[in-house]
Amino acid sequence: MNNGLNRLLLRIGLCVLLSLGILGLAWGKVPEGYRDIKLGMKKPQVLDLLQKGPAHFSYDDLGGQIGEIIRGDDLFRYATYRFSDDGVLIEISLHMREILGRDRVLEIYNSQNGLVLAPLQGLIESGFSIEVQENSLVMKIVTNKETHAAKGAH
Repeated sequence: MNNGLNRLLLRIGLCVLLSLGILGLAWGKVPEGYRDIKLGMKKPQVLDLLQKGPAHFSYDDLGGQIGEIIRGDDLFRYATYRFSDDGVLIEISLHMREILGRDRVLEIYNSQNGLVLAPLQGLIESGFSIEVQENSLVMKIVTNKETHAAKGAH
């Protein structure tokens, strides 16, 4: 009987390990941008995409940032692209559609991207972070200083 119990425990353990392995493969990567606009791009590149890209409807260049009205996206209605003093895109803020509500937007976004974001849980990976700030999803380039501070806070 003890031998049968050991076999059962071994099978359960293997199933758990296999499940964790499958979940690890399905785990998403932190997005590096929104649609064709990626963090780290220079401002002229972003402006060129906004002017020529059919997915971009309307935008406004406000100096250190660009605001875009988003069309054709069920989750987000407005995007703000923020640039460093050197003209590098360092932050993308996506304002969620209120009609769906924050929780539903996060649920759909997580399922589409294989992420586990929550209002109090962000992700940092490979120099990029993504987090929820009130009714916005914010993607940023993370410096080494910010990464160490985030790791120390846990």
